Amino acid sequence: MNRNRVNPLGEVTDEADAVILPYIDRAGAIPRPDNIGDFHSEREYHAKAQTQTETYTADGEATARKVTVTAAGLESAAIAATELITGAASSVEAAREQSTHAARTLGHLARRDLPAKVRYWICLMALCLGDTAGILGAAITLGEIPLVALGQAVATGVAAITAGQAGGDLKDLRLARIRRRNIEGLTDAEQRYRQFFTGAEAGVSTMKLVGALSGTIVAIISVGIFCLRLSVEGLTSGIAFGMLAAATALGSFLTNYSYADEIADYLARTEGACKKAIQAHRKLAADPSIRRRAEALTAAASIKTEHAHRGRAAWWQLHALSQRILRRNPGVAGHGVAAEQPEIIGRRFRGDAA
Repeated sequence: MNRNRVNPLGEVTDEADAVILPYIDRAGAIPRPDNIGDFHSEREYHAKAQTQTETYTADGEATARKVTVTAAGLESAAIAATELITGAASSVEAAREQSTHAARTLGHLARRDLPAKVRYWICLMALCLGDTAGILGAAITLGEIPLVALGQAVATGVAAITAGQAGGDLKDLRLARIRRRNIEGLTDAEQRYRQFFTGAEAGVSTMKLVGALSGTIVAIISVGIFCLRLSVEGLTSGIAFGMLAAATALGSFLTNYSYADEIADYLARTEGACKKAIQAHRKLAADPSIRRRAEALTAAASIKTEHAHRGRAAWWQLHALSQRILRRNPGVAGHGVAAEQPEIIGRRFRGDAA
């Protein structure tokens, strides 16, 4: 029998039509004889129907075997990736909670706006470039090898910009003094960030030392450029470029002072940590082993479901043919199953009623 055909026509119909139940006497009544259980033809077609169910189930397993094996091979990798995703999800929640809590508690203390970061880096690059260009031109004019002069000029420009970093420390110290409060006066939320409200005096001596070192660097650079220009272009040029070098360092100082904000830096770090955690979680969630295993499992389930439905359809087809045989032989099987007589409730026979 061709299992791919589920319609009641064709060779299976012809086979069913060819089945004849021999009989001795015709059924005298329309109902099916109650002294017969199942006809042999019914048992035969019931068995055939069962073979269709089992056969289609086996076909489904065979068809889905490849994707089932693929899913099994990806199981360990998918489980490991899922565990990492679960851990990353916890990290995302922790980072998001930290960022939200910090912004809610410390946000009103931040003094720097978002565009300040762009201005800050533009100013530093411009200052470093200007200082580098002045030194580079003088060194080349003096006869220095251009590549060597470039390296020395860049290093000097970076040193001048670095000397101005003390401005940021001074600004942080000033803001810390403004925020300083007694620990007992902090709210429960602020207790989590007590380092921003205490210790303002601890860095004063260190700040003085850093300021002295920065001033020394500015003086050395200014004198060095003054001497370099003096030897090349004369006194006026030496004084001018020396003052420009000092102005560059002071400009770096003021730029760092304007940009410095310890609270804003902390909020930016927590927000950045949250974004990185989200990106890591998304990267793990896109692991191909998880996707491929899910696709393989879905494909296997779909194939098995399809074959199960086909097997059930074939079962019903053969069941219908079994009933067709009975219908075409009413002389033996009758015209249908006798209906049960309903029991009359509330009435009973009384033999002594007379």
